[in-house]
Amino acid sequence: MRYGTERITVYVKYPYLANLIDYAKDFFGVGVGIDALAEIPSYVERAIYRIDTYLRSRRYVPSPKEDEEVFSFYLSLTLTALADSWALSKFVDYEAKRSRNFFLSEQDKLLEVLARRLSLRLEYLGSNTNKCGYAVIVGEDVRTGKTIVECYQFRVPITHYLVVAEKLLTEPKWKLVNRLVKEGYVYLNKRDATRLLEEAVKRYILGDVVKAISIDAEVRAKLQPLVNKVLEVVKDVRGYIRREEGEELPSGVVDSSFFPPCIKSIYDAILRGEHLSHHQRFALATFLLNIGADVDSVLEIFRHSPDFNERVARYQIEHLAGIRGSRKKYYVYSCEKMRTLGLCISDCGTRSPLQYYRKMLRDSLSKRKSSHNREFQSPQEH
Repeated sequence: MRYGTERITVYVKYPYLANLIDYAKDFFGVGVGIDALAEIPSYVERAIYRIDTYLRSRRYVPSPKEDEEVFSFYLSLTLTALADSWALSKFVDYEAKRSRNFFLSEQDKLLEVLARRLSLRLEYLGSNTNKCGYAVIVGEDVRTGKTIVECYQFRVPITHYLVVAEKLLTEPKWKLVNRLVKEGYVYLNKRDATRLLEEAVKRYILGDVVKAISIDAEVRAKLQPLVNKVLEVVKDVRGYIRREEGEELPSGVVDSSFFPPCIKSIYDAILRGEHLSHHQRFALATFLLNIGADVDSVLEIFRHSPDFNERVARYQIEHLAGIRGSRKKYYVYSCEKMRTLGLCISDCGTRSPLQYYRKMLRDSLSKRKSSHNREFQSPQEH
């Protein structure tokens, strides 16, 4: 059962699909808790390796032993959840991406089964004799005269699509107007179906799986030494760990209290370690660069992202700042563009997020100046 060479079990690929209580009863003969798993060296070693690998975005090589994969997953998930919100987001994001790599090589019909386990009503449209599924003629090859057919192997109810694809909908590709929609269903090819499944994995782990893990004060105390080890990894990767009262804010960034609601929402989301869409990243980075934040300050903010890669992120930020590539400095989206992308959350009465920021800054400076003048104004004689 070696990784990449022989068939591996479903739970080695997708450990979160194993119910911890039921699996433990089948394996040990009795139910065991997370604290009991934390006393078994092989599970602890595998869990720390798993966490370290995920948080550093390195290649994870699973154990050939199914029990080590299942129990180390639950132990890892618990430790990251107790340690740091960024660590938890990063861990879940990695697990979801790892799952998608497996989804892409699975038999199409099996994806339907896996999707149902993740509470996604994904329906396979193909058969043994029809691998294309729902075929749509989209044109004709001008050179050969052959008909061009688009194959949709899957479909999902619109209601499920809108919920699971929530964080993807700022991308034009995922908007319903750019999708094949028929009789209440959204049609998908396999690649897009696996991308939707990746989002379903995140929702499933952060929802059903995390909520099912019960940790009381006594168990938390027992796990604290391992939590401290996770915090050491977090500090090594990020350069700091969160403060007890909240996330450590990056230094050198212009006052966020003047940010427009749309940018503040994106800014707060990334500080919480949430995954941002391409357009959200572009809007935030260009806004910060245009109000005076330097490349390093912007980079520190994006370090919160669960899929952060410093080399790639630095290049992209420097490109937007006009330091790399075409040497053209990019400007933040207009309010109209933000509305089109679904990023606008409030009618601010301005033309762009940058205009809003400058207005708020001017108003603040004006109030300070007025207050200063009143404070030092000579008293009038009566």
